[in-house]
Amino acid sequence: MTTINVNSSLENHLIDTNNNNDAQNVFNPLDLQKNFLTLLMAQIKNQDPTDPIKNTELTSQLAQINTASGIERLNNAVGQVSNQINQQKNIELSSLLGHHVMVPSNQIMHTENVKTNFGVELIGKATSIKIEIKDHKGKTVYVINKTHEDDISSGIHHFTWNGKDLNNQNVKTGKYDIVITAKNNEKNIPALGLSEAVVQSIITSSDNPILDLGASRNITLSQIREVLQ
Repeated sequence: MTTINVNSSLENHLIDTNNNNDAQNVFNPLDLQKNFLTLLMAQIKNQDPTDPIKNTELTSQLAQINTASGIERLNNAVGQVSNQINQQKNIELSSLLGHHVMVPSNQIMHTENVKTNFGVELIGKATSIKIEIKDHKGKTVYVINKTHEDDISSGIHHFTWNGKDLNNQNVKTGKYDIVITAKNNEKNIPALGLSEAVVQSIITSSDNPILDLGASRNITLSQIREVLQ
């Protein structure tokens, strides 16, 4: 039977009854190794000669302390990699400042006497697309048509509205709705409207950064469909 002489000199706060307030430091890997070695030496020194410590017991104890240390080193390494990824992500996000991006929206911001760019994202190939631009009253002010003679495969397609109505008159500054009808022969094809906006600022305080598009709205990084040059 193995015994330990509690009166022997041990520099070990694990068995020091006067250091109860330091219990939270037990889980420090370096302290844990020192404490383990100190206890191990005391255990060997005070072992029963008739029943010495078995090699398997020492091996098991060493494996446990090495596992604890290894986990701590792994946690530190993962933490460092995570910090580097976050730093790189913030650098990439900052490069979007001032850039024009395409984001999902069924509304476009138009400025009088200025051409307005927008887009349409098609889920499948279409043979025809009809885009109606409507004012806040629901009145159609302009129509864009594309047929099978044009390249209207699946993906993102760019359009430009000259800012004129059906009577070739300039329309006022404001928000306009876009209504998209995409078909492959007689079959409807899902389509998503895209508006163009400029990244004004970026908020990175949360896990999912917020991009401020000014008067348009705020979006998350995953909502960007395309970054324009």
